[in-house]
Amino acid sequence: MLNRVSIFLNRLTANPQKIFLVDAFGALLTTISLFGIIQLKKYFGMPSKALYILSITAFCLFIYSISCWRFMRSNWKLFLGVLIACNSLYALGSLGLVIFHFEKLTKLGFIYFLLESIIIGIIVRIEYKLYSN
Repeated sequence: MLNRVSIFLNRLTANPQKIFLVDAFGALLTTISLFGIIQLKKYFGMPSKALYILSITAFCLFIYSISCWRFMRSNWKLFLGVLIACNSLYALGSLGLVIFHFEKLTKLGFIYFLLESIIIGIIVRIEYKLYSN
């Protein structure tokens, strides 16, 4: 498993533009998940308004990432820096909403948003490594 992760990271380093595709996939998955959670909000506890804000933000990040992957040919570091900042702000905003609505969240809701933040943190770390090289 660790070897596969290492191979994946080496491929990203060889073609850093692909990180935008990976990020777009994650943002789209987040958007779809959040729209599903809106339908099942009683099992998660997060208010609909907060879920809509997060899902719309995730969709905007999807549009940005897929556009960068598709159209960007040079100066990828600038665009990656913007993506790192946006992903970091999204994760912090999501955690802020978890803290603000903590009493309303179910265990399932808490676990979902915690895992989402951890995954985004890992992606941001990978993006930052690519940015730094």
